[in-house]
Amino acid sequence: MKKWLVGIAFVFTSFTLAACSESAEEVYTRALEAAEKMESAEVSTVLNQEISMANEGKVTIESDMEGSVVLEPLAMHQKGKMAMSLEGEESLNMDTEIYLVDDEMYVFESLTNQWIKADSSLIPIETLTADQPNVTEQLKMVEDYIQDLEFEEKDNEFIFKLTADGEDFKKLTQQMLEEYLPEDITNEIGDLSTLLEEMDIKKLSVEMVLDNKTYDLKKYNLVMEMTMNVEGEEISIIQNVKSTYKKINTIDKIEVPQEVKDDAVDAS
Repeated sequence: MKKWLVGIAFVFTSFTLAACSESAEEVYTRALEAAEKMESAEVSTVLNQEISMANEGKVTIESDMEGSVVLEPLAMHQKGKMAMSLEGEESLNMDTEIYLVDDEMYVFESLTNQWIKADSSLIPIETLTADQPNVTEQLKMVEDYIQDLEFEEKDNEFIFKLTADGEDFKKLTQQMLEEYLPEDITNEIGDLSTLLEEMDIKKLSVEMVLDNKTYDLKKYNLVMEMTMNVEGEEISIIQNVKSTYKKINTIDKIEVPQEVKDDAVDAS
């Protein structure tokens, strides 16, 4: 429940453009207040990952998802397409849709064209909700990088940009990897904090767009490229995330359609 919206990273410079009515620090404070009040939203996210290992080839993971989330009580609806491929093998493509309401989960699996009433043995609920990064946590996570942000006000929006590389951003990169890498990959790699000395950050780019009246997040784009050495093997990771937020705090309830309940097969 802590992690339910694709996350933000705010890193602030000490300057403000003359045309901007507020400083970056003031906007940051108001954005943090808005994030703490966020109770629901519609979120669409396009995710592309490439993970290359010398002995195992390149794994590509792509997803294009959209849906709604209500925090209290926790309810979610997600729908979209996913694809996974291993270099030299045919890609696995599927349509997917998930409802999570009142601790009940319904999953549509296009390979079998079947709705499934799932339990924690099939898809742990805490794993599903953990895939939704928390806006407030992400804001606080990057407070140490205030001096590195580009900030401007344009077309009724506040825009924050960060383009970084090098040693000073290893900790931030590690935190982002922990948020976005699949759990099975992080389990294989091990404790990321122990790999910092072997990590070479090629690129870290973050762009965040806020509404200049409500201070709510509207868009979040992230690009990471890096290599690391794990037990003598080089691993290359490329991560690209594009998210859009709409209808913040306007969703009162999410319900599972009756036809989904009627058609679902019990996973047990």
